[in-house]
Amino acid sequence: MSPYAVIVTGFTVLLGAAATVELLARAGCAPLRPAGEVLAAALASRAGRWAVMGGWLWLGFHFLAR
Repeated sequence: MSPYAVIVTGFTVLLGAAATVELLARAGCAPLRPAGEVLAAALASRAGRWAVMGGWLWLGFHFLAR
């Protein structure tokens, strides 16, 4: 298996896990909050805004910098 295939498979698994957690949170089956509520809570503080901005910068650099 090539390194590219391993990376794509890993990100696919992470995306599937995130979608599963989001669906469980919206269904109320688990003590989880939907992503929108988590993001709103993070953006309520200055440190949270910096963390969200840093995350977006990291994602943009790693996925759009080619």
